[in-house]
Amino acid sequence: MRKGRLIIDEPTDGRRNMAVDEALFNIAHEESSFPITLRLYGWTPPCVSIGRRQSFDMVNIDECLRKGLDVVKRIGGGSAVYHEHELTYCFVSRLDAMPEPKGVEWRAIFGSLLENFGVSPDAPDDRGLARVETCFASSGDDEPTVNGRKWVGSARRRSRSVFLQHGSILLARQPDFFDQLVHTKVEDNSTGLWEIIPDISAEKIASVLTEKIGEAFGVEFHTSPASAEETDEADKIIHRASTAAI
Repeated sequence: MRKGRLIIDEPTDGRRNMAVDEALFNIAHEESSFPITLRLYGWTPPCVSIGRRQSFDMVNIDECLRKGLDVVKRIGGGSAVYHEHELTYCFVSRLDAMPEPKGVEWRAIFGSLLENFGVSPDAPDDRGLARVETCFASSGDDEPTVNGRKWVGSARRRSRSVFLQHGSILLARQPDFFDQLVHTKVEDNSTGLWEIIPDISAEKIASVLTEKIGEAFGVEFHTSPASAEETDEADKIIHRASTAAI
């Protein structure tokens, strides 16, 4: 059984959340002893994030600011997401600590999470992932749906020595006004676990998700905060982004 670290962070703003994910990815390259890490967190204020290869031109920045929303770019790929009522996860490891999981392995984890609460996921759809502007308009092979609706969305980043996967587990569906925040021609296809499993809490989902990931990857997680080096790296990332924006 491999040893792993579980970081449980209080909800914070989008820049800090994405900086911490990026800091974990960066530090994993520098430290051969970097632990297999699962980070769980939330967002305040609500935020719109876009994938690494997307442009801020697709976001209605003025409308986001009017609604008091953060706007950030993720280190991972994927498409635009509205973050508010959700549990967000980030899984980071060196490749010499464990192999990068395949999409079907993540799908099994998320399916097992549903089944733990008595819900059966839809059968896999082999049509493939459509490239669309918003994450919850289309499902990938690692994202099981329920009644055709998408409730979990993930993105990833990989180098020669480190991999990262992070994503959103929705408690509530993407908001009706999301098409006012991003320029998109596709319809939202999201649902939230509150619609599927009434009264479920983010804390319970976090507990079961940690258990399922540990079982699937052979990792025993122990709760521990980000290191001083990782926090310092996140601060530097935020500072560099702030300086570049001036």
